[in-house]
Amino acid sequence: MHNNQLPVRELVKRSLAAEFSLDVPPEAMFEGGPDDTPDVPAKKFYAFERARLKDLMVFWDAKEPALKLIGDPAAGKTSLIEQFHARMRWPLYLMSCSSDTQPYHLNGQLMPQLDGSLKWVDGPVIKAARIGASVLLDEYNTLAPSSATSLNALLEGYSITIPETGEVIKAAPTFRVFATENSIHSRVAVAGRNVQDAANDERWMVVEVDYLRPELELAIVKETLMKRGTTEADAQLVADIIVKTAIQTRTLYRQEDPSIEKPMSTRVALRWARLQCAYQSVRAQNLSPLHYSLSRAFHTPSPAMRAKTFEVFKSVSGLDH
Repeated sequence: MHNNQLPVRELVKRSLAAEFSLDVPPEAMFEGGPDDTPDVPAKKFYAFERARLKDLMVFWDAKEPALKLIGDPAAGKTSLIEQFHARMRWPLYLMSCSSDTQPYHLNGQLMPQLDGSLKWVDGPVIKAARIGASVLLDEYNTLAPSSATSLNALLEGYSITIPETGEVIKAAPTFRVFATENSIHSRVAVAGRNVQDAANDERWMVVEVDYLRPELELAIVKETLMKRGTTEADAQLVADIIVKTAIQTRTLYRQEDPSIEKPMSTRVALRWARLQCAYQSVRAQNLSPLHYSLSRAFHTPSPAMRAKTFEVFKSVSGLDH
């Protein structure tokens, strides 16, 4: 049986308030890895929803093996897991799943060597299981059910045997699997989503993820603008227009307005913020950077949706061009 080596040998206590920018007592602490832990995601500016973070902390402290986040596209599912691990200083391996993903992509396979021999190479799931790291399976429900069920034993905490080598793998105690899914019931047209086998589906703790609260989304967009040289006052004004426009498209979408075929995500809002900074010279064409960059940041599938989106933008901003 493989002798697992944990990726973090010595835990470090850190301030919950300082690391996650939360209004909590300074004595509130959590334990994570040291700063030199390998394979930890880069720390980026991120505004944590208190409820989301609570779910993650409960999952982490309860030593549950698998957590699935479900929500609309670009609601912040992947970045939430990534930035949680950045602050925990904990290794995270990311696997982008698709309908072509096979069990060997997840677990590993024999690979030819220069001398003509074959050598077993771990996939991200087995690699994380060996050392007690985390693995994130992005777009999990694009997997064929047969590929997803290949994970059942590890998700349940059982040992598995690698058929090609005969090696027995027992997951380390700190091994955790995260998955993100776009709901198959969402109005957003997301192709290629599958309903997974019930035996696989019941192995996950599940958290529904919605868009960030307006004040948190505003903080992220404002920070993005200021990093690109926008003054704080202007950044506040522009971020307010962008976020209010995004929220109104989501409201219309959920009210089943026929012209709004998809909501504006936080990802789009951030792209819009970056592009409006890059398009400052467009003023010479008698168009505001905000107006000009909107259609380049947010693809509208139909003329009706484009017209409605700009109608919302004009009502929020007071700008005609």
